[in-house]
Amino acid sequence: MNLALWHWHIEISSKCTLRCPRCPRTEVPESLINTELNLDFFTKNFTKEFILNHVDRITFCGDDGDPIYAHDLVKVIKYFKSIKPVSITLITNGRYKNKNWWVELASALDENDEIHFSIDGYNHETNIQYRINSDFKSIMEGIKIVRRYSNCYMFWDLILFKFNENHLDTVTDLAKKLGFDYLQITKSSKFGAIDSRYRNDNLQPSIENVATTRQYEKSSINLSNRRMPDNFTNKVKNLYQNIMISDEQITPLCYTGLKGLFINSLGEFYPCCWVANRYQHNDEWLKLGKKFNLHEQNLNEVLDNSFWKTNFYSNQSTCLHKCNKSNPLINYSFDF
Repeated sequence: MNLALWHWHIEISSKCTLRCPRCPRTEVPESLINTELNLDFFTKNFTKEFILNHVDRITFCGDDGDPIYAHDLVKVIKYFKSIKPVSITLITNGRYKNKNWWVELASALDENDEIHFSIDGYNHETNIQYRINSDFKSIMEGIKIVRRYSNCYMFWDLILFKFNENHLDTVTDLAKKLGFDYLQITKSSKFGAIDSRYRNDNLQPSIENVATTRQYEKSSINLSNRRMPDNFTNKVKNLYQNIMISDEQITPLCYTGLKGLFINSLGEFYPCCWVANRYQHNDEWLKLGKKFNLHEQNLNEVLDNSFWKTNFYSNQSTCLHKCNKSNPLINYSFDF
């Protein structure tokens, strides 16, 4: 089995203007480095040959940062698409970019792409209860421009909290009015009912809206009757089934592409974002990431390292938890 080179998850920027209380930026600020990847980094590592032979999808989203704060984001998207119609997924809080910037981004995205706006409120007052320092008006302006200038799929991504769980009808109505295609609803486990770090939690929703698997549990509602193309479903399904027939307890999703191979804003390569976040349980992985830095080696050299030919996941606690066959979230239906 080999790493799935067709899907890449890239933290092009670790910068963000928000102070969400359960983001690594806020919870482990001492090891945060604000930086970004530029166009030269991508042309060096993702050559025309590599893209043509391997890359089908790029997800721009950070463990720490928001991709829209990378100066070269639009240039990088245009670079990939100049070589091949790579599918782009962009996940953002959408705050404080000007009209010209949104028009340029929207013009680079097409019907093969999707943009997710992470919005947890239905107005400014509710959104800032978790998305601290956000600006609802500027987010709405960006959404309207994207809808006007692009046929990409737009997702409203909402985490369930105490302040919004009883207002989903209001969110749905607003999302439809703005032209969103999907409302994606997420249950989180970062609440006192599951994690003792969050005792006396004023953000926790009703217990039925808390994830019990210690992973994010997502569901989507189609708002527009447009359906995302399933270009990658069979690819993931076939790779996944090949792993499931093995006797190992781990089903490494980095071998399927369902989780994109991850590059953080420092240029460090990891098999997924789960092992790259800066919490203490990933200390061993974070040391490995420094070994696989794409500013010091190119991407082909990193991928050729013998480490990736071993069962590198077998004794790693994050892998054992996230990609364990007993985890109910691993048994995907592939209905996406």
